[in-house]
Order: sequence, then structure tokens, then C-alpha cells
Amino acid sequence: MVEDKRIEYEVERFNAGMVPFGYRDIYEAVSTALDGGHDADWLVDQIEEFMDSCGISKLSEIDPNYIAYDGLLQEARNDIDALTDTDILNDLSSEVNVYGNYICTILDYTNEAKEETLAVIKEIAEEDLTDAIKWLISELE
Repeated sequence: MVEDKRIEYEVERFNAGMVPFGYRDIYEAVSTALDGGHDADWLVDQIEEFMDSCGISKLSEIDPNYIAYDGLLQEARNDIDALTDTDILNDLSSEVNVYGNYICTILDYTNEAKEETLAVIKEIAEEDLTDAIKWLISELE
């Protein structure tokens, strides 16, 4: 019979081979999903859709944090457009983008883009702010 220590070691190697991200990368991606009002299942769906749409077959070729940020930014964009008839990524003079760098993933924007985006969001009644829009506000502030 195989020793428990050997099994634990091999399980760790298996997990490292199947999931090429560090614990902190996964933690940050899930935390971002939760901040945006979603859960880990949503994040898995976002990753699968991203991989399918880009023709990516290996997890090692994606950044889960970028996908979490991009998914929430696109959701906020759609919500804002539905509520204000303004597409924050096409109708403003500057736009907010995602800078992907695993645990250091952030939104990338100029002060002008930040001010314009927040000005559009201020047109939305407080009770109509979705979780994705609230997430975007917190990231911009």
C-alpha cells in the first residue's frame, strides 16, 4: 500500500499540473468575482467562454484575474448602457481598460476616462446601481 505522504505529494503535483496558477492568483480572481456580486461558478463560466471565444485550449495561456476584471467591466458597461444609453467604451473620449497581470491586474485609465465614466454613472439612480456598476465605481475610486 502507498504511504499517505506519497499520495499527498502526488496529489499536489497533479493539482499543480492541472491548475497552472498559484493559490494567490486564484484567490484574487475569486475575490474579484465576489466583489462584483458573482461566485466561483460565474468565474469558471467566464474563463470557459473566454477560452472558447479565443480558441485557447490550455489554462496556462490565460490570466484568470484579467478574465474576472474584463467580465465585470463588460457587465458594468452593458448595465450602464442600458440605464443611460451611453456606451462607456465607445461613446466617451477616453476609456477604461483592463491591464492584466495575474494578482496585479488592475483597471487602466486616464483621469479623463475616470471622470467621464463616473459622470455617466452619476446619472443613474442609487437604487438602479447593479453590483457590477458598484464594483466599477469602487475600482475607479
